[in-house]
Amino acid sequence: MSIHVDGVEVLLKDIHLVFADGTTSVCSSSAEEGGRLSFSCGPAKMLFTFSNGVIAIEISSPVPLSGLFVGGFSLDVKGVERVLSLSLHPSFASMYSAAFGYYNALAVERKPSVEKPSDAPEYPPKISGVSHFDFVKGFPCWTYPAITTPNSIPPYTIFTLLNLGNMFGAIATWSSGDLTAYVGEGLRIRLFAGSQRTSISKSAVVTIAFDRDPYKAVEKAVERASTALPVKLRRYKKEPAYLKYFGWCSWNALLTDDLSHENVVKIVRGLLERGVPVKLAIVDDGWQKEVSKGGQWFLRVLAELRANEKKFPQGLGKTVEELKRMGIKLVGLWHTINVHWGGFEKPVAEELGVESYRNPVADSLVPPPQLDKAIEFYTAFHRWVKSQGFDFVKVDNQWIIHALYQGHYTAAKAARNIQAALQLATQVNGLDILNCMSMAPEDYSNYFASNAMRISIDYIPFWKADAKLHTIFSVYNSLFFSHLAYPDYDMWISYDPYAKIHAVARVFSGGPIYITDRHPEKSDVSLLRMITLPDGEAVRVDEPGLPTRDMLFKDPYNEKVLLKIASRSKHTYAIAIMNVNREGAEIEDELSLEHLPYEVKEQSYAYYMVFSGKWGIATARDRIKVALKELETEVAIFAPLRNGKAVIGLKEFILPPYPIDVAESSDKLFIKSRADGTLIYIENNSLQQTRIQSGGILIL
Repeated sequence: MSIHVDGVEVLLKDIHLVFADGTTSVCSSSAEEGGRLSFSCGPAKMLFTFSNGVIAIEISSPVPLSGLFVGGFSLDVKGVERVLSLSLHPSFASMYSAAFGYYNALAVERKPSVEKPSDAPEYPPKISGVSHFDFVKGFPCWTYPAITTPNSIPPYTIFTLLNLGNMFGAIATWSSGDLTAYVGEGLRIRLFAGSQRTSISKSAVVTIAFDRDPYKAVEKAVERASTALPVKLRRYKKEPAYLKYFGWCSWNALLTDDLSHENVVKIVRGLLERGVPVKLAIVDDGWQKEVSKGGQWFLRVLAELRANEKKFPQGLGKTVEELKRMGIKLVGLWHTINVHWGGFEKPVAEELGVESYRNPVADSLVPPPQLDKAIEFYTAFHRWVKSQGFDFVKVDNQWIIHALYQGHYTAAKAARNIQAALQLATQVNGLDILNCMSMAPEDYSNYFASNAMRISIDYIPFWKADAKLHTIFSVYNSLFFSHLAYPDYDMWISYDPYAKIHAVARVFSGGPIYITDRHPEKSDVSLLRMITLPDGEAVRVDEPGLPTRDMLFKDPYNEKVLLKIASRSKHTYAIAIMNVNREGAEIEDELSLEHLPYEVKEQSYAYYMVFSGKWGIATARDRIKVALKELETEVAIFAPLRNGKAVIGLKEFILPPYPIDVAESSDKLFIKSRADGTLIYIENNSLQQTRIQSGGILIL
């Protein structure tokens, strides 16, 4: 069967169903039935609906279907040369296990219990098939980019960008109705249910789009999903309030053992005393009064609806009160989507006055998967969070919905109910959400209100490899996920040896910016002042940065090319350039405005390199040479040249245009600044610098 998408023919092949007894039936005899294509699959019937690039599936069967993968089909697209894939396969992060144990311990001055990992691990590692049981054991909550061919797409891929030479295709998989979809080798689509049943309700599982512009292909694939699923595009949703401010999070600073009222207050006060304008704080994991249901960290269970009294003797509310007295504007509280890693005890549900559901993994309870009961649960829980004075919640472990209700509910249905309840409850209680461990289809497919999410595995302090890989993961994952929510590149330590590249990456993320320093006396205040305004506003690009066109199908870890991330800042274009090469080689590469994700006017631009001070005049087609050593970074600002004048911004900031506003009238430029600094501009083919005060106006 063939379908046509944006003028490109796509063949649907190898359509099949899998039944509970393990047998597989190949589907045949297609016929049109009420605008749908009907296939006979042994005793069962499978209906395909295709409309505006969206593939939806319905199934009816007299015998039970498999409780795991109920079947699938393959997509055949001719002429694909290379593929950028984003996969949930846990083996991509195999090198991270030892790194967590080694470097997280070092960051809190503990002796590591594991050997130091390599600073140049292989990536991507060799990927093979994996059983679904082992897939779930690997906590599949993060996606990892890889450049492949159609026949080597990793299992459990959720998004692919196809390079057809003069055309680009985007294929995204989703979770809706009763099915969750993944794509793998040969563009084979697998359909996961999670519960045995004889019928599958209409489930939109795949969106496809083609365009001569790769960025437009991706955008169209996501837009098409928003017409068939609850998910809404980032640009149509409210921006979380916490994005405005520079913040601090307790996680790598204190982990769980050292988290306490005293330590949180001491660190935040120390940062403020050193002139770091922190306005946002997150109390991460470790605050709970908990019990352990086993030796594993993921079996920790919330015993009572309160903080550990040894760590927070006067409760969480006192900590929030003291932080706000010091000038912190917004405080967030960490919890998992099931309240704690292993759920919660009966007294928690009783105090909230809500129903619960028996955790299939631990001797504990979790939120109920029925929509009405889930809404009651999260509304009551977040009412308690709000009563402690918190302004937002960091909701972790969201992928677990995929497995938590298996056997009783399809993963897609349970996720739709849980995610809807979570988002509605936070809105009712006046809380924003920062989503985490949520790069699974069951989560992102249902983000109708949630509008910020972590898009990479955890930051690891002081590890050279993480400075490279974490940045690569975040940038390439943004290509897809930035259409769904503001990307969160995670916290980092300002006195990390590679802090500069982490800071630049966060500025270009377009999402929240927050550190996790343990020792304020070590904090790199000079660096932090380059990414914050005096009032604590975080300096960031206008929209999430994306890999430039020349980087979409290249591998900056293994190839001798520089990673380039493009965005806008006020009246300028901004490009971050980074050397993340595995071998640590010095690399020379080229910059060009032609490589930006946007249409660039054909005119002259003044460019300025923030760290080197190099500047010049270029057209949109010119190539500018840049050479960087290992883990060096540069930021290039391109400002339009009009009447021989171009305004770059304030020299003291990583993103010079951010603190200024430029208006044009006749042949005059009016510049207003929101900070004291050195204004850089080009006039009469010369680089000019002049001091400007906050609130001051300069006329050129």
